[in-house]
Amino acid sequence: MNIILIKSLILWSMQKEQQKNAINLYNQIRLHLSLDYKTPNMVYLKTA
Repeated sequence: MNIILIKSLILWSMQKEQQKNAINLYNQIRLHLSLDYKTPNMVYLKTA
């Protein structure tokens, strides 16, 4: 395989993982003032 193609695949894979981590942080870890210091996931599941 071409080295450029391999590097592109690796970068794409890393970007997908970073995107998944950012969405998880936003929805399940970060508390939101507008949601009375709950996570969006807590509000959606009504566990708070």
